[in-house]
Amino acid sequence: MKNVLISFIAGLMATTTLTSVAYADFSQIGQFGTPANNPNAEETSAEIIAATEDGMTLVYSDSPANALGMIDIADPTNPLPLGSMDLGGEPTSVAIKNGNAYVGINTSPNFVEPSGHLLVIDIETQMEVARFDLGGQPDSVAVSPDGTFVAVAIENERNEDINDEKIPQLPGGYVAIVDLAKGTVTKADLVGYSTIAPNDPEPEFVDINNLGETVVTMQENNWMAVIDRNGKVVSQFDAGLVTLVGVDNVKDGELNMVDTIENVRREPDAVKWIDDDHFATANEGDYKHKAPGQAKRGGSRGWTIFHKDGTVVYESGASYERALASAGYWPEKRAEKKGVEPESVEVATYGDTRYIFVGAERANAIGVYSANDLTNPQLVAILPTGIGPEGLVAIPNRNLFVSANEVDTENSVTIYGLD
Repeated sequence: MKNVLISFIAGLMATTTLTSVAYADFSQIGQFGTPANNPNAEETSAEIIAATEDGMTLVYSDSPANALGMIDIADPTNPLPLGSMDLGGEPTSVAIKNGNAYVGINTSPNFVEPSGHLLVIDIETQMEVARFDLGGQPDSVAVSPDGTFVAVAIENERNEDINDEKIPQLPGGYVAIVDLAKGTVTKADLVGYSTIAPNDPEPEFVDINNLGETVVTMQENNWMAVIDRNGKVVSQFDAGLVTLVGVDNVKDGELNMVDTIENVRREPDAVKWIDDDHFATANEGDYKHKAPGQAKRGGSRGWTIFHKDGTVVYESGASYERALASAGYWPEKRAEKKGVEPESVEVATYGDTRYIFVGAERANAIGVYSANDLTNPQLVAILPTGIGPEGLVAIPNRNLFVSANEVDTENSVTIYGLD
């Protein structure tokens, strides 16, 4: 199988700020196409992906087929289909703990009547264990490290075909906290914080740390919050602006990293805790908003490390996109929009090294950073993916890493090994 470790020494342009890196020897060792699990489906894909705690089974959301797919990776070089489970609605996300898959199911008949539930599935038997009405349209799902509760981002997403895509479009969203022992659902209210549409938070992505704190991104609002296990907001803050220097902002068929875009809203999508005080965001962007002194289009083409009080600890700026472009991963047709669109992020420690993985949806690549020093992460590899990397999962106990590629039917799931 072709080694997919990308060396930067020859490929990086002289203007790129990364001049010396150590290397993480991740290489592609296997791949899987979702039609193997669902051969009769008109359309099938892998979007969000998770792994069982022993690292032997992958579970992914298959939104077009309204299904949950499963893959046997006991031999990661030869992944085998374990079939798919019809969910009766659109799966938006999946998380795994203690042998169960926790799946957000969107059952909304339209944008103004959002509905959905959390489905709990025994992975071994593929049987439903429990379900919880969420009262709205779910997006991201995270289960607490101690397995006692689940956080679900209830986005109640906007209709992009009306009102020039603008928010607010009610009803507004929230974060649902599902207490698995009590069987209760608590709504964490996020209304009143952002300055763009304070009554329409549009929660996007959640993750939970070892203290039981949930971090949530509100992408279109360019806002973030940290919530305790009881649903109380303990901190909330503007995700801020970035000025990008040395990017290509002109779709002309050429790669010219010479443009500057001032005051771009980060508009973070995915978020992952690094430790109990810090998290990383992939700043994809998803909104056009006119504000004095700000770029019209959000999405800062990079990634950020925040302290949970809102302090920026590290900002990639243009360096992430520049490194991908220098290595040949540049979507020229997206130059005037959001560039490489970092959408996914994962954090894991392999051996003595903590890595942060940042997936670029439009560049079909993942940047891998060593991050023992959170103030100075070092880019150590670029991994080619299938088309449209959307979900990432690290399996450090087996020295594996996995990307789910939403738009690819042959290489829907890419498996990498760390040599």
